[in-house]
Amino acid sequence: MTIDRKPIIGVMGSHEKSWEELATPIGHLIADHDYRLLTGAGGGVMTAVAKAFSEREGRQGVSLGIIPTIEYDGGFVPREEYPNPYIELPIFVPLDKKAVGDTNPYSRNHVNVMTSNAMVILPGEHGTRNEVSLGIQYKKPMILFGPEKEFESFPEQPMRSEDIEEVREFLEQATAKVRTGEVY
Repeated sequence: MTIDRKPIIGVMGSHEKSWEELATPIGHLIADHDYRLLTGAGGGVMTAVAKAFSEREGRQGVSLGIIPTIEYDGGFVPREEYPNPYIELPIFVPLDKKAVGDTNPYSRNHVNVMTSNAMVILPGEHGTRNEVSLGIQYKKPMILFGPEKEFESFPEQPMRSEDIEEVREFLEQATAKVRTGEVY
């Protein structure tokens, strides 16, 4: 029996601004190429890309969301406004803390980055920069997608592009070994 390994593409970006002009084509690209989508399951970019992905007819992958939780009444519940309505497979983690620094071990950003086979970074603020730093630390393939000026405060190492076709080529190369089963 052969298992169809669909690579997991993490899309990170602003939790406030949706950047729909970037998120929509990325969501469609991920859906059209049989990838799974992973986001932090919140608003902004996370909602916009998950909506574009989930509404795409004929897609094969699922929309995964890493859901922050808080302690409540002896258990853990999702933070308010999580998950967004386009998350099909919520993954609840007991990590509510926001990224304070690049090494905060209690941030769900570690889960977002480590679970992704490749990352597409859209414009964002501190949390997004933190995910880029973690991606570099954990040697994850990533590409920053959007206007160069939006990434001026980001680390210089990742590849950058404003061209969706370059993102498609990057993802094909970055995930080839996942599809063949060489890496998980």
